Amino acid sequence: MGRILGLLDATSRWTGKIASLFSLLTALVITYEIFVRQVLVRPTVWAAEATVFACGILYLLGGPWTLLEDKHVRVDALYGRLSPKARALADCFTYFPFCLYLLVMIWATGNYAMESMELGESTMSPWNPPIWPMKLIMLTALVLVFLQGTAKFLRDLVLLATGRRP
Repeated sequence: MGRILGLLDATSRWTGKIASLFSLLTALVITYEIFVRQVLVRPTVWAAEATVFACGILYLLGGPWTLLEDKHVRVDALYGRLSPKARALADCFTYFPFCLYLLVMIWATGNYAMESMELGESTMSPWNPPIWPMKLIMLTALVLVFLQGTAKFLRDLVLLATGRRP
């Protein structure tokens, strides 16, 4: 089990690093757009949409890493005062709604992405890029968050059973 959990963690770290590159890409695209718009007076048709896509990818692919690092937002008034075992128990209870929600989202997003590919859907903007790659990234990110959440759940079960975190 340790190897599988390690592989999931490594995948989440890897996607987090890839996601971080999209913040740099966003800054570069915005800087380029400002330059060509203000200095050359030749605005692009693609920069605004590319920025939205890059920020979306950053948000989506950052999810598994954020879960791995336990950095998602939570109401910490009570949780922070709990012992590690009590936190693990609370997290185990919340895993089931988390799991149900993500499985529904994975199913719906999978259908959404497949339909988009079959139709050759695009954004209908002046740039008009295909939209299915973004939907496929959305599906991939949801699967990775689900897998990282499952890894956390398994670690919490081990902590509850043995008193030690694997």
